[in-house]
Amino acid sequence: MAGAAAVLCAGAAAPGTATAPSRVPDAQTAATVRALTGGDVEAGLAGLPVGFEDAMGYRPIVEAGFGDGRTLADPLGDCSSPVPLPASFEPACRVHDLGYDLLRHARDIGGELDGAARRELDDQLARNLSAVCATDPSPVCGVTADVAVAAVRINSWRQGYRIPVAESPVPYLAVAAGATALGATVRRARS
Repeated sequence: MAGAAAVLCAGAAAPGTATAPSRVPDAQTAATVRALTGGDVEAGLAGLPVGFEDAMGYRPIVEAGFGDGRTLADPLGDCSSPVPLPASFEPACRVHDLGYDLLRHARDIGGELDGAARRELDDQLARNLSAVCATDPSPVCGVTADVAVAAVRINSWRQGYRIPVAESPVPYLAVAAGATALGATVRRARS
């Protein structure tokens, strides 16, 4: 378990705190993130940062939202998880992917947003997955959503709430496998 904690914490500069961006945050991207997390589809589309579509290679789509609404999403997004997640989670993941792409775009144009934007996007994922599970009678849905949200939040904390970066899941899977094997060994030794 200590090894798992060490791997999760490795590389996090000033864990739990957002590091201030070195430049002025891009106001247009910040407004689009607020529109996305607030469910304002029209403002999100109208305020899409200049150059976003060309830089990211897609135009956000409008799809059925959570509850009675509509939402903006990355048409190419998915639940990029090292373990399979329910197909019903895909719309929430596409919305979250769009939000993270907005953060990356702001960085790329020199207007990186602060950590509050990433926190709000992660909170939105939690709300959206909760809405998905509210219509799913299976108790597994809520547990799976909680684990997925916890993993996203731990990763955001570990990355200091800075811009999301892609990382290989292999070290984390290795630590999880090692912790599982250790736990099984300890259980057998106690039996």
